[in-house]
Amino acid sequence: MVITAVSTVEMVRAKFPQAVVETVEFRDEQTIILKPENLVEVCNYLKKDLHYEFLETVTAVDWPERIPRFDVVYQLLSIQNRCFVRLKVRVGQRREEHPAVPTVTAVWPGANWYEREVYDLFGITFSGHPDLRRIMMPSDWTTHPLRKDYPLSGFDLPEPYWGGQVPYDTDPGVGQYYQQTLRTPEGRELNESRDKINSGQEPGTLPDQQES
Repeated sequence: MVITAVSTVEMVRAKFPQAVVETVEFRDEQTIILKPENLVEVCNYLKKDLHYEFLETVTAVDWPERIPRFDVVYQLLSIQNRCFVRLKVRVGQRREEHPAVPTVTAVWPGANWYEREVYDLFGITFSGHPDLRRIMMPSDWTTHPLRKDYPLSGFDLPEPYWGGQVPYDTDPGVGQYYQQTLRTPEGRELNESRDKINSGQEPGTLPDQQES
């Protein structure tokens, strides 16, 4: 049997009828929406039986007005069969701070860093992950920058944190911070040359510490 994206959807629906919430076809792309508790067994089947051996990425989408709030998205490619499918699981109940999804690192080891990125930027945890910690933000950061309730301009921060952010002792929330800026008046503009040194701003960038 020739395996295509369409036949993949049909086979998954037939083999795991209890796991499939719905399927969507849009612009010739196939998406299977699964219950989170069935994710790993479906992924094992897709890899071992249908040759979806390449996990292109894992990402998420925040729908703050919806319950469940988040889509966790898996893009799968079968190089052997030259076809692509997308999996989604929906998680995040009302006021649930860190919804959980099973890790798929045992299926595709390359999911490790993808899942860490989603955890870091969206606050979604992956049960059973071998090393779930932040990968971009500081380890003691208190918020998740790709959630849609995160302020677009960041938080107003003390010097000397040029171009970055430092965590507050307690989570400041976002409601009253939307008008605040990532940079203080003494900081550089985004594209200003780094040969202008603010000695009180950037540790390690004083002239005698720079490379000649």
